[in-house]
Amino acid sequence: MRKRARRGSSPATVHGVTSRADTGLWADLLLTPETVTRTVTRADGFDDVAALLTAPGVRRVVVTGNGAQWHIALALSLAWLDVPQPPVDLIAVPGGLVARGAFAWREGDRLLALSSSGEFRDVIEAIASGAPRPIAAITANAGSTVGAAAEARAMVVVDTLRARTHTQGYAGSLAAGLAIIARMSEDDALGRAVLGAGETLAALVDAAGASARDAGPRPHAGVCVGTGPAWPAALHTALCLREVSILPVDGYETREGATTGRFATIPGDLAVTVGGVRPDPLLAEAATILAEGGARVVALQGAPDADPRLAPIFALPAAIALAIDLAHLADLDADAPAWAGAYDRTSRGTGH
Repeated sequence: MRKRARRGSSPATVHGVTSRADTGLWADLLLTPETVTRTVTRADGFDDVAALLTAPGVRRVVVTGNGAQWHIALALSLAWLDVPQPPVDLIAVPGGLVARGAFAWREGDRLLALSSSGEFRDVIEAIASGAPRPIAAITANAGSTVGAAAEARAMVVVDTLRARTHTQGYAGSLAAGLAIIARMSEDDALGRAVLGAGETLAALVDAAGASARDAGPRPHAGVCVGTGPAWPAALHTALCLREVSILPVDGYETREGATTGRFATIPGDLAVTVGGVRPDPLLAEAATILAEGGARVVALQGAPDADPRLAPIFALPAAIALAIDLAHLADLDADAPAWAGAYDRTSRGTGH
């Protein structure tokens, strides 16, 4: 039996299996606000990465990663859309598209590689097969293959990794990326918001731990939707539900969830709405449409008064709580899923 977590409480034992606080995943989450705060206050390498990505001659920044890190890349590209006079272009590309020399690099390109472990196969292949130098990285492991190959590294603090689903590495990497974007665009408001992210996240972890959600009956499938910066949050929530609860869940931008996503919704499905900015009439409309299709709608609000670009970080506590609860309904181990071996074989590393 694992030691009970320090911060927050947990719901009663779910169907006699265990509580959230008895999982390594919840223990990892409890430390995430602190590791985010340490990551952004230390700002180790942030200035170096920002300078490399906006150096003379740079025209386009290509941000890449896999899994949760791909969701971070997407979140950074959406945040970049708010920059009124961007000094460079910035696009997000999934790791598989830049691997094995398949990407058409252009003159003036710079790679920003995202890998918490620094050992993800596709990112390593991108670096080894033609990505223009110098290279920037956001990683938790300076001595990793990716970390050692990068000329500029932004370091993320990760204290524990008890579960296979990332919490500290995900939230810290996104906070670091947003802090770097703030430096690149001279957006002081975003910089201040990132510095306060750990405190807001701590309150949300407490709230998620204190809430006893009615997780049952266990759905057979689901969709997650989010608007604007909450779109990557919806994608990551879907990933958490797939990884931890072993449910077939898709993530959508809100309008896609209300159109394409609704076609697969039947009674007994789960629909998760991930809030970002309040009010959000599109999200409310999507919830109504999905409910009409028979889905049980669960709203994850996050921090509606915060900078919307931080929505993917602030949705994390409620997403992890829901994923653990749904895993317990099927007597699943939230920390050691059956897919772990296959994941390691294809990723050639242990992190996203």
